[in-house]
Amino acid sequence: MAATELKCELSWSASRAKEFERCKREYWYSRYASWGWWTERPRAQKFEIMVHKNLTSLPAFTGDVIHRAIERWFQLRRAGSTMNATELMEEAINLFRTGWRQSSTDAWEERPNKSTHLFEHHYQHEISKERTEHARKLIEVATRYFCESPALEPVRAAAPDDWLAVESLDTYQYLGTKVYAVPDFAYGANEKVHIWDWKTGRPREDDIFQLHTYALYACEKWQTDPEDITLYAAYLGEQEVQTIPVQIDKLSEAQDRMSMSLREMMDVHYDPDVDDLMMDNWPTSGAPEACRFCRYQGICDGAAS
Repeated sequence: MAATELKCELSWSASRAKEFERCKREYWYSRYASWGWWTERPRAQKFEIMVHKNLTSLPAFTGDVIHRAIERWFQLRRAGSTMNATELMEEAINLFRTGWRQSSTDAWEERPNKSTHLFEHHYQHEISKERTEHARKLIEVATRYFCESPALEPVRAAAPDDWLAVESLDTYQYLGTKVYAVPDFAYGANEKVHIWDWKTGRPREDDIFQLHTYALYACEKWQTDPEDITLYAAYLGEQEVQTIPVQIDKLSEAQDRMSMSLREMMDVHYDPDVDDLMMDNWPTSGAPEACRFCRYQGICDGAAS
């Protein structure tokens, strides 16, 4: 059987939309400039861009290890076991240490697209003891809140047979385009669907939008009526849960926003294998503050100095 030919197709997610809004050049680097790096012999520009694409910041990495530790909690729960707060914290800390070693010792170079490579290490920014202590404290607070908070008791008590999604990457079609959805956790109970998202930062308006895109996914994936969906933004570090019943008007607003974002992406989408690059479609944001934290600052000719 012939191998499936890879094609650079347009796809949408809330995080990709945010990147597109923030800086068109950043989006181009992430979605087009490194396309086909795996075929590049010898390794050259595409490979270098891929390396930058996979950089992650210390806060994002800390949030990721918390997510992965919680995913492990669910795996054990499905198998009939579980982890208490201390064990969950140790799981996350071990993941943090493994990733830190990969990044700080250049071990990431063995699998650059699969390993942890910190933005701070790549650009040789000093990571203070205060910042690493803050990361450790966040892990401790978040894992304890997940395991012990009464607000998350419905999550911990949900029977595995009722689970609909656990960190499951899935897609559906909208306007002829693949839309990604990755609910952290969803379960059904009494003909209702409950969708949870773990957050390790402070509350943001975009969090509510992202959750509503998951509600749209639930309507498509599980044929759920919007009124039967409840959304939960669990801010583990802040020890707070926001409960958001889905309302038709809010869901329509989210769908309109998604449609507008997707159409803007369609207008500039191209296939690097066959189409000419029109660099005028990919201007930099010109925002020095954004450039300062951008993964591509070391290779972008439009980065603010």
